[in-house]
Amino acid sequence: MNTGLEYVYYIHRWGIAETLSYPLLLSSLCVDDSSELATRKINLVAQYIESFVVRRSTNFKKFASSSIRYTMYSLVKELRGKSLEELGAILSQRLSDMNSTWEGMIDFRLHGQNKKFVTFLLSRMTAFVEEESGMTSSFDTYYKKKKGKPFEIEHIWANKFREHREDFDQESEFEEYRNKIGGLVLIPRGTNQSYGSKPYAEKLPHYVKENLLAQSLCEITYQNNPNFRNMIERLNLKFEPHLVFGKSDLLERQKLYIEICKAIWPNLIGSQISEVASHASNA
Repeated sequence: MNTGLEYVYYIHRWGIAETLSYPLLLSSLCVDDSSELATRKINLVAQYIESFVVRRSTNFKKFASSSIRYTMYSLVKELRGKSLEELGAILSQRLSDMNSTWEGMIDFRLHGQNKKFVTFLLSRMTAFVEEESGMTSSFDTYYKKKKGKPFEIEHIWANKFREHREDFDQESEFEEYRNKIGGLVLIPRGTNQSYGSKPYAEKLPHYVKENLLAQSLCEITYQNNPNFRNMIERLNLKFEPHLVFGKSDLLERQKLYIEICKAIWPNLIGSQISEVASHASNA
């Protein structure tokens, strides 16, 4: 992770094929650009790429080379010779014109083939919330921890259909909701296994000892925590504690996660254009 090229780092973890990303990253560079300007242009385009793939992924849409090649190569030609400001305007418009909207994320869930992306998404969200709340945090801590126990996806609901019969008639519907992104957090390996099968009432006291995204389920997190409350107000995020966690609570949490994603990946590209994007680039 290098300062000024954070988004290049992110798209190496979750991005488009290098045969498309390299031409796109280099497309706007001019021979007389300073090193600083070239770096900012590259990071700007990388920010667009990350926003593009995250939006596609949360809408269950593929971004294999064959499906996006024409889109990306046409963008390569459009970006040639553009200034930093022109670059930000073009890329922002491209995001605004996408068919894959954040509203489509309301149905996003974990399934058998997207575990890596869900881990990426939760890592970005967790680090973002913590850094915006003034905590020392990093994406790498959650995505690929170098020392100590790695983080794993934790289902807030235990896999026990019988405990949710009031909300669901069919077990298949329960399983679909249980895997929704709003019902997931990241927990260190071992801790996850130790109380993963317990009911929510027994898990909740343990969540207060975990990362801030998990802690936000607990009422005590909102007490004597001005940095966290200021972050909520500044970014207009509808965080709230959940003493119980039923179907309606999970859906509210799903909406919250969508709003967090909007804050991390706004339509406006570039730190000079969007203050929120500037905060995200430091995640």
